[in-house]
Amino acid sequence: MTSHSPIRAASKISPQPVGEARFAFLLLDGFTHLAFASALEPLRVANEALGRPAYGWRLLSETGGPVTCSNGMTILADGPMQPMGRGETLIVVGGRGARRQASDRLLGQLRREAVRGTRIGALCMGSYILARAGLLEGEECAVHWELADAFAEEFPRINVTRAAFTLGRRPTAPGGAVAADMMLHLIAADHGAELPARLADLMVCNGVRSPQSDQTVSLQSRYGMRNPRLVKVLRFMEQTLEQPLTAAEIAEAAGMSIRQTERLFTRYVKMTPMAFYARLRLDKAHSLLMQTELSITEVAVACGFQSSSHFAKRYRAAFGVNPRHMRVVGAPAAA
Repeated sequence: MTSHSPIRAASKISPQPVGEARFAFLLLDGFTHLAFASALEPLRVANEALGRPAYGWRLLSETGGPVTCSNGMTILADGPMQPMGRGETLIVVGGRGARRQASDRLLGQLRREAVRGTRIGALCMGSYILARAGLLEGEECAVHWELADAFAEEFPRINVTRAAFTLGRRPTAPGGAVAADMMLHLIAADHGAELPARLADLMVCNGVRSPQSDQTVSLQSRYGMRNPRLVKVLRFMEQTLEQPLTAAEIAEAAGMSIRQTERLFTRYVKMTPMAFYARLRLDKAHSLLMQTELSITEVAVACGFQSSSHFAKRYRAAFGVNPRHMRVVGAPAAA
């Protein structure tokens, strides 16, 4: 499943004197297929557009055996995880089961590659493997917005971002179609900006996102409103979940009185500011319970609750189950 002679496209970008760049995709069992396909296709289309094999790739698994991806398809690997070739980029592709796959052997192999100077990146929860290997400390890492809070709690020395992707020596993308944008930027570093723009057109993509692009839709779109004051307050709330604001502080952020702020929330989100704020904190707590091994007390503190008993009461009222029970039935297995 390596790249071979490309199919020549009718319209090609004039090739530049750049040798073949090689990528190795390490596929973990249960990896996210959309992220993998989104990363691979720009390389294939680049070869077609250039009319030559400017990019080559191989697919690896830890043992060299077949790998099952998120949608149940089985992918045949070209071989096992092994030392990278000179100048080869290694991309670790994971999914929600990545925690169970951070074996000592695999982490050791990744550390050795890092010492050798290999550029190592990750797609989706492949970032978890790099984090466990200690390869992201002090680095910026793009993590899926749904998992970002949990990831930041577990790896406080990593600069977790909800940006679309990161570049540099540890390129990361949180999954999905944004993996294509990351790869297009890597291609731009080799061939300039004209080629990625042409590739985006060939793949019928609506432009190429930048690393600073948001992963999610805007607050305005998410809540179906355009009121600028409310958008400002909602953003402020999302940034202060660990140390919650008072009703007076929320009103001050909105530049209104408490009564005016309550009317604003009632009109647009159908609940009071404090009720909405509490729901944001409980949603974060739910994510931490499901995605980390933090204690109930640690989750409570991270979400701004004064005590674990108060947190448990509020959580039970919101989700109909005790947080300790949720931890037992829903927490991920230790790696």
